[in-house]
Amino acid sequence: MVASPVGRYASGGNLDFQDVNLSQNGMFEVIRHGLQWNYQPSKTALIMTSPSSSLPDSCSLFGSPSQIDSIVDDIPPEECSTYCSLCHEKFTSPKVLPCLHTFCKACLERVQDNCEKLKCPKCEHDCALPPQGVSGLLSDYAVINVLESDAIERPPLSCTGCKTKDTHAVARCFNCANYLCPNCVMAHQFMHCFEGHTVIDLKDESMNGVTAADKLLHCPRHDREILRFFCRTCNIPLCKECSLDHPTGLHDCEHISECGQRQIELLIERIEKSRNKINDFKIAGKSVDHLLSCLEMSYHKANAEIDETFKFFYSVVDDRKDELKKELEDLYNTKKVSLVLMSNKVQEMAENTIDLEFISNYQAIQNAVRNTFGYIRNNFEGTPAPKPLPIARPNSVVNSDFTYQNGHAYDSNIISKKFGSANSLGPFTTSLSDISPYEKWSNGPENMFQNGTAETFSTIDPTLDITPKYVPVSMYPVKSQIKRQKMIYHCKFGEFGVMEGQFTEPSGVAVNAQNDIIVADTNNHRIQIFDKEGRFKFQFGECGKRDGQLLYPNRVAVVKPSGDIIVTERSPTHQIQIYNQYGQFVRKFGANILQHPRGVTVDNKGRIIVAECKVMRVIIFDQMGTVLQKFGCSKHLEFPNGVVVNDKQEIFISDNRAHCVKVFNYDGVFIRQIGGEGLTNYPIGVCINQNGEILVADNHNNFNITIFTQDGQLVNASESKVKHAQCFDVALMDDGSVVLASKDYRLYIYRYVQVPGLALTM
Repeated sequence: MVASPVGRYASGGNLDFQDVNLSQNGMFEVIRHGLQWNYQPSKTALIMTSPSSSLPDSCSLFGSPSQIDSIVDDIPPEECSTYCSLCHEKFTSPKVLPCLHTFCKACLERVQDNCEKLKCPKCEHDCALPPQGVSGLLSDYAVINVLESDAIERPPLSCTGCKTKDTHAVARCFNCANYLCPNCVMAHQFMHCFEGHTVIDLKDESMNGVTAADKLLHCPRHDREILRFFCRTCNIPLCKECSLDHPTGLHDCEHISECGQRQIELLIERIEKSRNKINDFKIAGKSVDHLLSCLEMSYHKANAEIDETFKFFYSVVDDRKDELKKELEDLYNTKKVSLVLMSNKVQEMAENTIDLEFISNYQAIQNAVRNTFGYIRNNFEGTPAPKPLPIARPNSVVNSDFTYQNGHAYDSNIISKKFGSANSLGPFTTSLSDISPYEKWSNGPENMFQNGTAETFSTIDPTLDITPKYVPVSMYPVKSQIKRQKMIYHCKFGEFGVMEGQFTEPSGVAVNAQNDIIVADTNNHRIQIFDKEGRFKFQFGECGKRDGQLLYPNRVAVVKPSGDIIVTERSPTHQIQIYNQYGQFVRKFGANILQHPRGVTVDNKGRIIVAECKVMRVIIFDQMGTVLQKFGCSKHLEFPNGVVVNDKQEIFISDNRAHCVKVFNYDGVFIRQIGGEGLTNYPIGVCINQNGEILVADNHNNFNITIFTQDGQLVNASESKVKHAQCFDVALMDDGSVVLASKDYRLYIYRYVQVPGLALTM
């Protein structure tokens, strides 16, 4: 029994050195518990078989688990090759690589190009080299044994124990591992240095049951030393010289014969584990095959479903294409027929132009000339000073066509040179007796009016000049005396809700240069944009205080050159936010300045004017949020709710509780008042149209639009056919339409019509 090195087994453990028999054909054999392990030199693999098995399963001692099946199923029965695949000569100092391929030492040194690793010439696997390089690689003892067996079977052998090369060997020393000539045999018998050496005659070795290939293994580091010890700490065999590097106390060393049995048992245990792993690998391989089959089936199924889905979508799209084409064809035919009919009608009308007749309205022309041309002021010096007239309330109109006791009539042209003749507004039939005592001045004489006539003309001051700047309100006819033109809306949209195109409180409305309608949806905390037909375009904003979020937006305005949208928020934020025309946040400011923002507008220089209710204040900002001007209006305003400016830096503020529009300049100086109770009751907003006229909107019973010049002269008045109980805000469009935001969660678009004159009715 001799020590033989065995490599690393498949599961990752170390198969250490053990006592084995070296057979003549290079097989290591260990017989234990009816099992036989064979080391096949050509594969460098340990093979465990039962005595009755002719082709055992095997486990690679050097390879990975993927090499197991190939070793088990492909073990060649013939004798391993003794020729190097590089030089094609018999092996000389054969060295085995970690990939289990064997080459001559000289051949490996010739192909080596790196001192740390070597690429296998056969499989091109990168093999790490020991510090000694190729010399430190493990020798392929199986190949060496085969070579020696061949040499023994082909005598005569030359002596390897002395320098004589032509002397035939007659014996073998297992200690020296040399073949001995007769002289060397004699030396082994008588010299003390060879004491204890085992020398066997080559002729008698078969009779003694020992093959010539049996030998002790020498240390790869120290050629003359035999491996006699085993270091359990380092898990390597040692010679006597190597044991000096493994001192007792730091390393657990023992004689190699003592650990052999234990290593054999460990080898058996690990081989069993390797067999179990092989079975697991085979089962896993079958499972993988099954999974691959299932995967392939799933792939083909999914591929078929994709094709089927594509065909379905294609058919749906194709059907939709046919539907749209048919719809387009029908619409085209309908429009074509309509245009043909219209063309025929136009042609017919063109042929019948002789039936047209122009009718002049001379009375309307006369009235218009009177209204425009002015009046004559009576400065007759002989007229005595008049008695005081009863002064009517602002919503009252005193009949200007009354007769005095001396037979003189008071000229109605004295009323107003800009309002025009009272006759132009319609006949006055109300006598002074119709004026209730409530409408008279409290200290006026009661005997002034008798039987519906006034006292002598001498009591009237003919120099009395009534101008729109100071007393236009008292000169307006009461609302019942104005014949308002009826308006109907041509578009309405919106409903209650939180979806697109729905509102919970559309409290502010504005129109940009493209006639898009911008609505502040207060309780939904967003701004919605519609086209001029009321079709939803997009929205922006959500509830919150961060940039891009809104909290109760209540009024909007537009910087028309840039399209930027100005949004005011009521409490708790009471601030201004600016968004671009696409709804992207730009900046916000004013939270620490504003308290109750109500109306907002932008002048032609981009300045932002905000009218505040409760505190009765006007603040002017620039686009960056800097305060340019602010002033209080508590002496003149009661509840401002709408604001607009002209190009003369005049601010028009609609006062809901004062029933009029108050005009200020940018310095806060009150200039004039437009409208009044009975004419513009509870106004909700004020606008300036393209003609520079002031439009005052109110919804007292109906939705009313009253148009004035900027000086306060009444121009026109309209009312809706539909009653609107409560409304929020109004805005003008370029085509002469007005957008009304109502509390019934809808927006109405009215087109108001201007007529040349007004009529008074009683």
